[in-house]
Amino acid sequence: MNQDIKPTKSPKKIEKHSEEEIPWWHNLNVKDLVNPIKIRRVQILSAGVFLLALIVGGMYVWENYLREPTGAEFVDEIVDAAGGLDTWYGIENGQFTRTHNLYDDSGELLKASKETFYFKRGEEGLKLQVKSVGSDNSEVVVGKDDEGFWATKDSQAVDPREAAEDEGMMCDSQFCDPQCASTMAFFRFSMPFKLKDNGVNASLASTGFNIAELNFLGGSGKEPTLLDISYDPKVGKDKWRFYVDPQDKLIHKVEYYNKSDKGETRPEEIYWTDHKTVDGITFSHRWTRYWPNGKVMDEYVYSDVNLDNELQDEFFNRSNSSVVANR
Repeated sequence: MNQDIKPTKSPKKIEKHSEEEIPWWHNLNVKDLVNPIKIRRVQILSAGVFLLALIVGGMYVWENYLREPTGAEFVDEIVDAAGGLDTWYGIENGQFTRTHNLYDDSGELLKASKETFYFKRGEEGLKLQVKSVGSDNSEVVVGKDDEGFWATKDSQAVDPREAAEDEGMMCDSQFCDPQCASTMAFFRFSMPFKLKDNGVNASLASTGFNIAELNFLGGSGKEPTLLDISYDPKVGKDKWRFYVDPQDKLIHKVEYYNKSDKGETRPEEIYWTDHKTVDGITFSHRWTRYWPNGKVMDEYVYSDVNLDNELQDEFFNRSNSSVVANR
């Protein structure tokens, strides 16, 4: 006989409920008693830290990669590319030869002259001297010592002002002196280091370029960066515009706006090519101006550059003029 077997009941599991732990951030909750919205302070703090990091990171990227440099900052880049201020100021004396070729608008050579400039920097200031050799092969030397300006022509003493005027070394300014050509030659040779002088105002400019102009400028073929230079009123009244390759930071074109004593502005447009490094300084060895038809108007070609040539103070005295003229 079958007997119904009642299933045995398994003993009830006694579940032991431990007290639920209160999350550590519970006490950090801020309750809005008007609108029951919980704001976690940790979340606010995390969001704040994240936002701050985002802002700092964005500022870093903008400052170092995206922001266009100021004019003064761009000048620093140009100076560094040219060798740096320390290298330039470490040069106490030197010399360079500049050949000037003048052409007519058909490309025919009209005149050729060669000038060698000597300079020395010291506690007494800048000493300059120039030796010019013209088409007639005569040598004219113009200098200045403690007694004033002096000049020789083929080793014979001559009037320094007349000699400088005959050689085209003087401008039409009423303040011009026989060393005008030497001063301007050294000033331009010193670019871009002169852009670090006091009273110089630098700003970036922009304009459009066509393909022909870009090819004309040379360099990397990319649109150049334009740097405008002006001066504080007490320093100067001229203006410059430099066309700088954005990759090598070298100057490839110069526009010079010279303001005469009469208030007339006479612009020059000069292309700088053939950049080379000599004694740690990188500069253009060929400066060219063009006629409107594209023919070369004139050019200055630099050669025999020596920025490590030690010159004694006596070198610049008129007593040594015969020695200088034969160099």
